[in-house]
Amino acid sequence: MKKIIKYAGLVLISLVFAACATTQFNVAEKYNLDNELKEATEVTSFRINSWESIDSQSLILNTDINNYYLVILNRPAIALSSSESIGVTVSVDRVRKGFDNIVVTDSSGAQSYIIHKIYKLESREQATEIKKRLKKS
Repeated sequence: MKKIIKYAGLVLISLVFAACATTQFNVAEKYNLDNELKEATEVTSFRINSWESIDSQSLILNTDINNYYLVILNRPAIALSSSESIGVTVSVDRVRKGFDNIVVTDSSGAQSYIIHKIYKLESREQATEIKKRLKKS
């Protein structure tokens, strides 16, 4: 009887971990900018010159003098706004939505966040405007 309870407990724990691993996160509607911005599936010739957080779920990457990208994460990264640095997983010199991650480190360690969407921004001015708008909402 004790073995049955032990195995049932192990099965239950396994199911909980499996459910957590496959949980879909809902991305807030404010991040759906498909009608306004050009969505990019990837960032090529990838080298981050600078980055700035907008809020806990979005940031702007600058890859060279005039290439700005709005990156939306699949879930909030609470430490993003206070982080001094981030990591980015890169696949063959490109960053792809739905595949690559932004890595944020805080006192509890490194956490990975899947890139949900990438939008190509036209200019620094557009990046500033989008940042102001997303911070308001």
